[in-house]
Amino acid sequence: MEINLNVGIFTSNEIDYIIAQLEKAFNNGYLKRRFEDNIYLLASYRGVEVRGISPKWNVKIYKYNFKKNGHSIVCVDLLVLNQLIKADYAWFVPPDLPVLRIDDAGWGFPLGGVMVGITDEQIVKTATVPVEYFRKDTQNRFSTKKYLKKYTNLAIELLNEFKASPTTHRIEICSGYVNQPLRERLRSYGYDVRVVEIKGLLQAELENCFKKYVHEIIGADIYYDPKAIEKSELPRKYRECVQYGKKHCPEQLKNGWEALSGKQDFEY
Repeated sequence: MEINLNVGIFTSNEIDYIIAQLEKAFNNGYLKRRFEDNIYLLASYRGVEVRGISPKWNVKIYKYNFKKNGHSIVCVDLLVLNQLIKADYAWFVPPDLPVLRIDDAGWGFPLGGVMVGITDEQIVKTATVPVEYFRKDTQNRFSTKKYLKKYTNLAIELLNEFKASPTTHRIEICSGYVNQPLRERLRSYGYDVRVVEIKGLLQAELENCFKKYVHEIIGADIYYDPKAIEKSELPRKYRECVQYGKKHCPEQLKNGWEALSGKQDFEY
């Protein structure tokens, strides 16, 4: 059965077929089932890293919605889902090419811009989308999401510094929202792009670079790595940075975010 995953709404027959194929992938060790306390969720799976699918990859299939006249699917990467539906398991063995890894920093931090980093596991190159792209202004850069295009263009420039091409390198990239347009752009160029959890050199060095960047623009050592502290501490740390920004450097606040727009007090 040929299924167009881009339509957004699926018939019961299509969903039955998709789940059957995902169960086949589960039985072959490519997926794990996920269980949630959600009455609207029909099925949920995530990847198994040892079989070439990052645990960051997941798919959720929701029950029939009578208003939408169909089922819906939420998925980290539709290309992976399509290969699973086709049972094209050979696709999950990446080409034998050197890897360039891509990640972002600062997306969830209320001050400053957002940084993109790329590494070949020897050096790390970075570039930053300025905070202006995350602030409300007369050019409508935030409301039109121009930060996504800027981020993508900066990443492409960094790749050129590595002299990368689809025939010389493959790409591993974080699953974050800001990376999704970049991921699709690179695929349109012919790159083999895999969504993975970024660890090691890039994760550590990118956080260090972003911390230094924040110190330069703010003049205070207030950046925190959200992955390095307890989740229960995140609201307090975020709130402290917001309050510092409002008092000392309001021009550095990402006030495009609704919580920082001035329309309401910040709540995490």
